[in-house]
Amino acid sequence: MRTSRPKSLGVLLISMALAVVFGCTPKRPVLMPGSWTSSAPASKTEPAKVPEQKPQPAAPSAPIKEKELPQAQEPPASVPKTAAPKEPSPQYLASVQLVQEGDRALAKGDPDSALGFYEQAVQVDGYNGLAFLGLAKVWLQKNVPKRSLEFAKKAEILLTDNPKGLKETYLLQSFLYEMLNQPETARTYKNKAQRLP
Repeated sequence: MRTSRPKSLGVLLISMALAVVFGCTPKRPVLMPGSWTSSAPASKTEPAKVPEQKPQPAAPSAPIKEKELPQAQEPPASVPKTAAPKEPSPQYLASVQLVQEGDRALAKGDPDSALGFYEQAVQVDGYNGLAFLGLAKVWLQKNVPKRSLEFAKKAEILLTDNPKGLKETYLLQSFLYEMLNQPETARTYKNKAQRLP
């Protein structure tokens, strides 16, 4: 009677060859059971030796004394204590220029070009709230109020330090909620806009 051992060995070899060809081989060598590789009994492998760790000295039982730090010197009275204003990053400046290009394209009635400028502005500086406000205006002009509202919400989060931009965002959101038949929410945003300068 014939055994299926040579057939299974052939299948194993073919599958291993395919694994090598298609890069599906394991990163570490795989040990095969002895009965699969030869008729000799499987050899025992030695377990890996773990180096002994030396005990760490115990922490001192006395409390830790804090050292006196030198006192910071006060600036002379003639120097104002306010820090110099931070210069905007090059990414922010480039993003602002792209927003301005988008605003011009939107004013000319070209929402597709404006969309490209605003998307580039977001890629250059993802924290430019005016770019998200521009995207909201584009989607409003394309008559997609839900998408416009998504971008207006992002602009609202990013424009908290820009009262003029925030007011414009609130008014846009009020208009969008009116379009979406949510008059109470629209009124809330209109009231928020009226409270800003």
